[in-house]
Amino acid sequence: MNNPDPIIQIENLTFTYPGATEPALRNINFQLERGDFLAVIGNNGCGKSTFCKALNGLIPHFYTGDFTGKVMVDGLNTQENDVSRLAQKIGYVYQDFENQILRPTVIDDASFACLNFAMKDYLEQGRQALKQIGLAHKENDFVWQLSGGQKHLLALAGSMALKPDILILDEPVAQLDPEHAYVTYELLKILNRQYKKTILVIEHHTEFIAQYCTNMMLMKHGEIIWKLPVREGLNRVDELIYSEIHPPQITLAAHHFHSAETHKKTQLPTTLEEGKLYFSDIKCKSSVHNVTKKR
Repeated sequence: MNNPDPIIQIENLTFTYPGATEPALRNINFQLERGDFLAVIGNNGCGKSTFCKALNGLIPHFYTGDFTGKVMVDGLNTQENDVSRLAQKIGYVYQDFENQILRPTVIDDASFACLNFAMKDYLEQGRQALKQIGLAHKENDFVWQLSGGQKHLLALAGSMALKPDILILDEPVAQLDPEHAYVTYELLKILNRQYKKTILVIEHHTEFIAQYCTNMMLMKHGEIIWKLPVREGLNRVDELIYSEIHPPQITLAAHHFHSAETHKKTQLPTTLEEGKLYFSDIKCKSSVHNVTKKR
């Protein structure tokens, strides 16, 4: 939280929708470090989507209400810059991503934002975005020829064509089959590590969080409860379950064993690879203990 050059900084943000009796966001103070891969988690209605809409200027420019505090995105104050200006800093892929696809062909849609900004090289910008997300071979296809997973990637390409340094994805695998979900997160890993994009995902699937994200942030009742490294956050099993978040199955298995046995571990595994080490170590120590006891 003390990074000298945060790419996003929020100070004392409170936002209430018109007619609402309670704020959707309450006194939010937050920093996102450049290059982070952050998962935002929380139960339905906790304020996750509202929080993200405050980052790209939809709040307060499109969704009006009682807005207090300050949101800075890569040096721009969201209250002083419109959504189109902020789109060059922060790309957003919504959960209903097909509503973001507006043009009939893949290249038309990928380059549409750049065309609207009157960029002379709008087609090249669209092609570059398609190449980064692995759809270059589909540029002349019609959108209706794409699979659901490919349409999701096209929506991402449309956001990336303006070359924002920050990408927000709202539940990126919610409507995808397991194969395309994996492909999506592998792509996000490349964008984060190779292209140095700062990525924020609203996510419920903690297995993906464990494997791909760096940090995670829990929200409840419009407030940030904590922001922690992924492994530390996923080890808060009881707190996650109370917030209607299901920890990875391997973490739950270790948690149940941890609770049932006198054997104690300081850290629970969060990935399958960690789980193999965790349980093999326990089995080995238990066997040694049993042999010693028999003697």
